[in-house]
Amino acid sequence: MLLTTVAAAALLAPVADAPIATQAQDRVVPIPAQNAPSPGNVPPPAATKAPAFKLINHDEDWSYLADPAKRATPWSKLKYIPVGETSYLSLGGEFRLRLEDRGNERFGRGAQDEDGNAQTRTRLWADLHMGQRLRAFVDVQDARSIDLDSGEPPIEVSRWDLHQAFLETNAEVGDAKVRLRVGRQELGLGAYRLFDMREGANSRTSFDMARVLVDRKSGWSGGAFYGYALREAKTSWDDATNFDYRLAGVTASRTLGQGPTAPKLELLYVNSDKRGAVYDSVTGGRDRRGSYSARLAGRYGQWDYDLEGVYQDGTYRDLDVSAWYVSAMGGYTFKAPWSPRLGLRLEAASGDKDRTDGKLNSYAQMFPQPISLRTDFGITNMVAIQPQLTFKPTPKLTAGLQVAGLWRQSDEDGLYGLGGQVLRGGLEGTSHYVGWRQAAFASYAVSPFVTVTGILNHTTSGTFLKQTGMADDQTYAGLIVGVRF
Repeated sequence: MLLTTVAAAALLAPVADAPIATQAQDRVVPIPAQNAPSPGNVPPPAATKAPAFKLINHDEDWSYLADPAKRATPWSKLKYIPVGETSYLSLGGEFRLRLEDRGNERFGRGAQDEDGNAQTRTRLWADLHMGQRLRAFVDVQDARSIDLDSGEPPIEVSRWDLHQAFLETNAEVGDAKVRLRVGRQELGLGAYRLFDMREGANSRTSFDMARVLVDRKSGWSGGAFYGYALREAKTSWDDATNFDYRLAGVTASRTLGQGPTAPKLELLYVNSDKRGAVYDSVTGGRDRRGSYSARLAGRYGQWDYDLEGVYQDGTYRDLDVSAWYVSAMGGYTFKAPWSPRLGLRLEAASGDKDRTDGKLNSYAQMFPQPISLRTDFGITNMVAIQPQLTFKPTPKLTAGLQVAGLWRQSDEDGLYGLGGQVLRGGLEGTSHYVGWRQAAFASYAVSPFVTVTGILNHTTSGTFLKQTGMADDQTYAGLIVGVRF
């Protein structure tokens, strides 16, 4: 699989007069290639400059097209179809084709994809606004793979299914707009480190939940959510609520100062209850945790920064839980041709440090963004140090180079996949060193609706992988064509 952000950027890259979208919802950090979301800030060809396509489609607002003079193209007429005097329907969709060559997947262990594969993802959605207070949103998704011989889990193959379907109402309360949203929906929070929509995979994920959102122009905004993950399956119309994985949480955020580069503080608490969770040091059981997150992101002159820390407590079976995760990313954008940005990203999460002490220190990743240039490794028990260089040779072309050193945080714990599965057991080797990765990508905006992206990735196996007995160097090459309307 490919690195999540380049897969994300494959849908639509920026065109000449549009700023580059950033990793986080506040959009103050220039694109690092690993975190560039999809589909970029792309002005559609309407009579006036339109809002951007957004990474989460239900966040888009096309109400400005109520003025008939601004609906000058077939595309803009799809985005605003009048229904009566006060209501309108908005239609949208995407198609993504990905051609891949996966060399020595999982470093040679298990089934392999020897001759390349092709993947498609198709989505169609409708957004009905009934007056000013009521909204209904429906999104269907189809994800397929052709000749993927190394396995087809639901993140690779999930034929036509109801991806999102919710009702939303809103009210003005003082200086705040309060929204209540109930039903199946995507959830992305902050920089998507804890809750990502799984854009880098072939099939995106969503939740069955109720959510309250409170938006204010100044001061604190935030909200709360309660619901369940999905039990995803590969055939059509069979995704269902996963009552074995409950999630509840509250969020709060505010800007510390004035202007678009002012720091933004985001706080998040998540209470999770997952049955059947598996870690390398213990067999499966019930994992009940509290996750406390704080994030600060902003920009100062040519510098940008994004810092986040998470602490977890709770119980796993009869073990007390104490775990942590930190992320620090920063960079400098030069005032020079091609706007080069040189950045550094550090990611680290705890592993179980002692299998016999009656405690569990393995960090529980929920729905994470990949941390090491491809969507194979999760963050649990991992340390990754990643220098990054991105640049724009032309307004329509974004390119980047990245490397990453990978280590286990604890030599008592194993190596985990993005879905939480144990890839290599901690007792299979004694070394911390996992490997060294190099990657390059280029993404070209053919039009505001079409982007072509190429990716190359190579991972040199480190000492720990060699100690486990199967340690072929791993390669990846991908070509992605993304279309969105």
